[in-house]
Amino acid sequence: MADTKAQSGENLPDVDWLESQYNVRSYLPDHPKTFARWAEQSRYARFDLDGFWNQYFGESEAETVDVIPGKPGKPLLIYIHGGYWRSLDKYDFTFLAKPYVARGYSVALLNYGLIPRVTIEDSVRQTLRGIEWLYRQADRFGFDANQIVVCGHSAGGHLGVMSALAFWPLWASDLPQDLVKSVVAISGIYDLSPLVHTPFIQKDLKLNQKRTRMVSPALMPKPTIPVHLAFGTKETDAFKEQSAYLASHWGLNPPLQVNADHLSICDSIADPNSELFMLIQNQLLLPSH
Repeated sequence: MADTKAQSGENLPDVDWLESQYNVRSYLPDHPKTFARWAEQSRYARFDLDGFWNQYFGESEAETVDVIPGKPGKPLLIYIHGGYWRSLDKYDFTFLAKPYVARGYSVALLNYGLIPRVTIEDSVRQTLRGIEWLYRQADRFGFDANQIVVCGHSAGGHLGVMSALAFWPLWASDLPQDLVKSVVAISGIYDLSPLVHTPFIQKDLKLNQKRTRMVSPALMPKPTIPVHLAFGTKETDAFKEQSAYLASHWGLNPPLQVNADHLSICDSIADPNSELFMLIQNQLLLPSH
């Protein structure tokens, strides 16, 4: 990718440029209001939804999932939240579930361990463990285990794409390779190499180039299941490049461009009139394998 941008006359990354491109909170100063609004909407949503809250699927306190069942036998949408792998919580995004549950789909909101308490590799493993747990709980919650779609935003988009790359039969011999049928990744970072040189996040990620290769989907072969990408037209060039590069590298459809910034694009996930909502719903309507 081109977003490590060398300084004039030197083969060094332009740290200031990287900060300006990837430090979302610095260029969206109203982000506390957005986070507060999501939390408030989600608090009210939990009054309206009949869910199984804080279901543990792993060994750590962070490994929890909220499951809101839909109609029996319908698909499951797994949502993975963002926050640069180090902040936010599934509880902040309950509001996203309402329009999907209203259409009969089950929704699972997945938590994972946050850096720096865990490594990004741990976050990936915990995400996979949560998806496996949900697959095995299909009868309990009433959804179709053969129709699981993963959707994630920002760091969650990265984790979602990592789930598309998982070799599930190696994870557990009785799991199908197409355990996840489709992934919709929104405004994710798929080549983590630039973050090695981006101070605001590197201080927690503590990545090096070797580890980066192990957690960067854009440096890996194309998965066998469908992956769909989206980003906001008001995002920085670096975020747009991340999606465009992965789409080109894997030969995917061009990313869906949404009239939104890095945070407001989440509102489109829950807007039944948006193209992004339709993209996600179309994946849920795919016939089971």
